[in-house]
Amino acid sequence: MKGSVLLIVNPHAGGGRGEKWALRLAEELKRRGWQVQTVLTKGIGSAAQAVQSHFADLILVAGGDGVFHDAINGLWKQGRKTPIGLIPIGTGNVFAANMGIASHPIKALEQLLSGEPRWLDVGEAHGRIFHCSLGVGFDAFVVAQMETVSKPQKRLLGKLVYILHALRHSLRYKWSHVQIKAKLADGTEKVWEKDAWLVLVSNLPDYGGVKVTPNAKPDDGLLDLCLLPSHSKADYFRFAMLGLLGWHLHHPEVVIAQIRAAQVHSYPPVPTQMDGELAPPTPVTVRVIPQAIPVLLPTSSPLLR
Repeated sequence: MKGSVLLIVNPHAGGGRGEKWALRLAEELKRRGWQVQTVLTKGIGSAAQAVQSHFADLILVAGGDGVFHDAINGLWKQGRKTPIGLIPIGTGNVFAANMGIASHPIKALEQLLSGEPRWLDVGEAHGRIFHCSLGVGFDAFVVAQMETVSKPQKRLLGKLVYILHALRHSLRYKWSHVQIKAKLADGTEKVWEKDAWLVLVSNLPDYGGVKVTPNAKPDDGLLDLCLLPSHSKADYFRFAMLGLLGWHLHHPEVVIAQIRAAQVHSYPPVPTQMDGELAPPTPVTVRVIPQAIPVLLPTSSPLLR
């Protein structure tokens, strides 16, 4: 027997395919000599509760970034050092894509079991931690609208769901006046004040297929800030296209910086999201916590070479 695994599965992940994958993953783990405890999540907070109430040598979370967000918060709040890994089944899978984790759950499981734990940084805001990013403004507004998307829609359209909702709601969203007070990588402080439609504080370079913060690394002790300004609704599309091409990095109005902490105020207040989960509106204070969580990753993970 190799040891014990707590397998946490979001049964609704991937448009409802999670429950089927729970059985297949558990069977594969047992075949490889692991003792398996399987927990199917029932809503927000249940993954954290599972982590806190079950003890195992390894935690594997099957689902999307949302359920992994929940699970690592349970681990962090207890101060546990159990290695944790993500098997992607969800719609977005931003973390898995950045880390080179295979999109097929069984292949992802094979990668993780032959991989190694790495201590990764996290961001902290609103009394919770995030592994991917904190979004302020437009993307959080879209996340709020996504609450109404049905499971069949997510299954049918996948990532396209988010893009379609972003386009649909872009004309409804009103930018705000943003002030950011940040502690930079060298310890100095800087203030930016602009009209903006999006502020992203990221731990990863790729945000849904777009390298918004291309220099971000999850083990460098820093977070990467990007502010996209707006003076009209046409700027939403203009800066979105610049981002797709990577040209936003050279635009004089765009703010790109590596930070240790920041306070973000907006007038009027706007929604925020953490790892694709809706969070309280601004103001928000965010900081990096270096080497906070032991995450099981493939040995070939591109960000950790």
